[in-house]
Amino acid sequence: MKKMFLFLILLFMLAIISRAGAVTITVDDDVEGAIYKSIQNAVDNATDGDTILVYPGNYTENVYVDKELKILSLSGNPADTVIRAANSENDVFSVVADNVTISGFSITGARIDQYGDDKAGIYFEGVNNSIIKNNNFSSNGYGISLLDSYNNILADNSAYMSTIGGIFLWNSSKNKVDNNLINAIKHQGIFIYTFSNNNEISNNTVNYSRSGIDLVYCENNTIVNNTISNTFSGILLIESNCSSLINNVVKLNDWSGIDLEYSAENTLYNNTASFNNNNGIYLVESSDNRLDHNNASNNMGYGININNSSRNNILTGNIANSNGKENIHVVDPENNTINGSANSPAQELPFRGFVLAIIAITTIALIFRKRGYK
Repeated sequence: MKKMFLFLILLFMLAIISRAGAVTITVDDDVEGAIYKSIQNAVDNATDGDTILVYPGNYTENVYVDKELKILSLSGNPADTVIRAANSENDVFSVVADNVTISGFSITGARIDQYGDDKAGIYFEGVNNSIIKNNNFSSNGYGISLLDSYNNILADNSAYMSTIGGIFLWNSSKNKVDNNLINAIKHQGIFIYTFSNNNEISNNTVNYSRSGIDLVYCENNTIVNNTISNTFSGILLIESNCSSLINNVVKLNDWSGIDLEYSAENTLYNNTASFNNNNGIYLVESSDNRLDHNNASNNMGYGININNSSRNNILTGNIANSNGKENIHVVDPENNTINGSANSPAQELPFRGFVLAIIAITTIALIFRKRGYK
């Protein structure tokens, strides 16, 4: 027992010494007053828990991070601390350690490697509990790319002119992607792919991309308070289930505002899908979804379009007005449920005349039946 007690004291003392040993290391491309000239030299000579402060300047390097570090620009202003890839066939920052923070940089110049794979401004592989915040990404394959990474925060970043995508998550779950601005991307603004589950995608703005937010082969993600415009497809789910789309604004997109394909048990609540060139909300072979209190108005095609082989969807309290074709179009109305709501104007129903006729016939029958009992 005494040996165990002494062992615990030793561990406690080592932990204190380790924390006390964390230092701040400075980097300056002009060397004046700083310890290192390059970020990579600082990383190589740092230990877990250290902070690396980078002075304003232009740094041409690819940085490999295999320690638990905070790498911060001194000013906090990405515009004055630029990291450009020395080798465009590698990621600018490649991170393989947990508990890493990268903040306050302009990051550029990662393109395509010899195998044709697009490289990223910041790439996480097997990284957990880390933060990418307040960075500007431009002219990379991807702005940010995560593989097999969990419980990370990607917040307050901007990505411009990426070859493939702004933010890419692959087999990465329980991450928070919040308040990022993505503009002029050739493919996906935010791409959540294959077994990337339980992520929160919130408060992001995507403009002028091939697509805004894509979920493919994923489950249980939350997409909330995002604004998507001037893309081909605003929010797209393909074979993605049990997710929630809440309070998003999707407008001025070439195809549909919100598009569900082969996707089930999703909830669409209080989204605005307007002024899109085809559908506001479009379901293709997607069943068991709930569409509650969405506004799908002023679209060139249909407001809400429930296509064939889409069954057991429930539509409640949606508003669909002034659309180019039909406001609500349901190919298979017998196998979908369309209700109004006491808290909002009743949605426009397909086949209104038929429904009114049934109501009138039923009312007349009840009147005559009542008189007969007298």
